Amino acid sequence: MKIISNSMFLFLIGFIACSPTKNSDQRSDTTKNWPVASYNYGGLEKKTPQEQLQLLENSGYDGIVLKSEKIEDFNSLEEFIRLDEMNSKFKINAVFERYNFNDSEERKERWKKVVDKIANRNIQIWIIFGKKTEGITDDFIDQKLREITNYAKQKKVEVILYPHSDCYIASAEEALPFVEKINNSNLKLAIHLYHEVRAGNGARIAEVFDKVKHRLGAVTFAGTNVVADYTNPKTRDLSTIKPVGTGDFDLTHFILPLKKSNYKGTVTIMNFGITESPEVYLPKSLAEWNRLVKN
Repeated sequence: MKIISNSMFLFLIGFIACSPTKNSDQRSDTTKNWPVASYNYGGLEKKTPQEQLQLLENSGYDGIVLKSEKIEDFNSLEEFIRLDEMNSKFKINAVFERYNFNDSEERKERWKKVVDKIANRNIQIWIIFGKKTEGITDDFIDQKLREITNYAKQKKVEVILYPHSDCYIASAEEALPFVEKINNSNLKLAIHLYHEVRAGNGARIAEVFDKVKHRLGAVTFAGTNVVADYTNPKTRDLSTIKPVGTGDFDLTHFILPLKKSNYKGTVTIMNFGITESPEVYLPKSLAEWNRLVKN
């Protein structure tokens, strides 16, 4: 009887180990590569926080990056955080804030309230400095970025300097001197494929990775063309932010230097302006990314 019991025990253990888990066929392969998150654009922003997280998790994603542009976005953070605390398999990776120089003082300084909300939760804050404005200099950026970094460090929130097209800092290479000068372990920078393409760096993305990899704290991408169409803002966006697997930029030229960079964090899919249903493009984009990464 003892032998039979042990055999049955081993059978049950084997059965449990081999049983499929939720999204096991779709979820990104985090053991060999990187967890994959999505921004909450591309139709997600029209859903409730619970619906957004559920759709992303069901589509195989590991996390989400939240915008904090409007007051409604800011006010929804608490609900996102509440839901995040209830699910150990899915997380909020970051919240991004834009520091626009001509905004009111209250709006410009809202980053501090965001940091307070996400304190001690292993959630990054990504900071965009807005369009170049008369009177704003590198010294101002340096001082403000130091202030943000030091405040966030006290709250155990990592700061990511976010390059953005048509803004004061438009590329990873433009962000690097600020991060190097401040030289704080709590401050890193991001590479966004679509913003690098807009900055004219699509064909030299491997060189960009090589230059900034030692300060890299976030990586985002989308399907894109090799060259941005600057006819107008809409064509610029449409030519550089597409579902993964579309556009004429070969993503293997992004994946190879990403692998060589030794980056260990999450990669995030950008979906701003994508009009296809998120129920359709989200799983398709992730499946295509996983296919490319494995090749």
